[in-house]
Amino acid sequence: MVLENALVKLFSPSKRSVGTPISGVSSFFGFSGFRTSATPVSQNQALTLSAFYNGVEILTNDIALPSKQIYKKDGAKREAVHNHPVKYLISKKPNQYMTAFMFHKMLGQYAILKGNGYALTERNPVTAAIKSLQLITEPVTVLVHNAQLFYKVKYKDGYKIYSSDDILHIPGFSFNGIVGIGVVQQAAQSLGVALKAQDYSADYYDSKGLGSGYIKTDKNLEPTAKTSLSTAFSNVLSNQNKWSVPVLDEGMSFHPIQITASEAQFLLTSKHGISEVARWLNIPSYKLKDLDNANRNNMEVQEIQHKQDSVLPWVTKFEQEYNAKLFTEKEKQTHFVKFNLNTIMRADIKSQAEYFSKMGQLGVLDRNEIRALLDYNPKDGLSEALTPVNTQTMEQVFAKLKLIEEQIKSVNNGN
Repeated sequence: MVLENALVKLFSPSKRSVGTPISGVSSFFGFSGFRTSATPVSQNQALTLSAFYNGVEILTNDIALPSKQIYKKDGAKREAVHNHPVKYLISKKPNQYMTAFMFHKMLGQYAILKGNGYALTERNPVTAAIKSLQLITEPVTVLVHNAQLFYKVKYKDGYKIYSSDDILHIPGFSFNGIVGIGVVQQAAQSLGVALKAQDYSADYYDSKGLGSGYIKTDKNLEPTAKTSLSTAFSNVLSNQNKWSVPVLDEGMSFHPIQITASEAQFLLTSKHGISEVARWLNIPSYKLKDLDNANRNNMEVQEIQHKQDSVLPWVTKFEQEYNAKLFTEKEKQTHFVKFNLNTIMRADIKSQAEYFSKMGQLGVLDRNEIRALLDYNPKDGLSEALTPVNTQTMEQVFAKLKLIEEQIKSVNNGN
């Protein structure tokens, strides 16, 4: 809930020292700034790189795709809770503007690009129950006062200050564990090089590979003649008319300063840029459609690594933030949110079939539970878990031995 009266005065401009803004930039490891390219790189500029755009799209989709479920712990049991009001918000429609998929995708996108994703938990003024989750797109300043966090949101008509419990905060890379730093800010130098390579490639093709060069002649020219010749030739080459043809006097020849064929190929394919983007976003390069040296076996391994190294850390941030702020103090002892990463397997029918087959054979899931995960109706006789005959408990082994002994005795007595 908005702390309208007390906190607005507490954090007013005249008392800035009371509420101290927290920045994501720190003197951690002895430095407070970042080495960036000469030209600053913005989020919009970075997204013009196809590899970077594709990487952000893939990562945010993988964050948003898993189904969201609330569970309640009861001793050793875990029971899915389907009627909890938060369940609808995180799995169906968090607010009047977007679906759960778009909400989680946008929250992840803000966290990756800008360093911090924020959402307001709107509550019923009487019951304090959460009624919606509103994505915050306005500028946010994180303040600390008396070892507590507050969030100052700048709206068009002024600003409002919220307590930490009312703001869902998903940070990206951070120096202090509170405020994150956008990947574009961190990767400005690398992305700047890739952008310049992209621009250079465009210029190279526009100039038909001519670029700059020099005119060679055996004759001696006066300085004014050299200047006039250089200006005239440059004007012809820079003319946008593709049919411009310069004419040189007798004995003169033009020698372009060109990049080598291998350098041109490097700029064309942007392999270096793809690898750099993959590292900054922490995703396999094959996800960016770089299929060199890729095959079925190593792609399967990389897909597992992608879930473990790329998606799972982000999902864990969401789960822990939801657990801390979407439940009452009493519910926090027993309730928790779970993102089901197996949802990502829906597009891979073979892997999905192998997974459910193993879970069923091991008795982890019964067949009706598997049908439920596939959105199929239950069937009679499929609710009992299967037990592999080659893996049994000692109790089962001794029971079978006892049965065999009784059968042998029965046969002997019959004789």
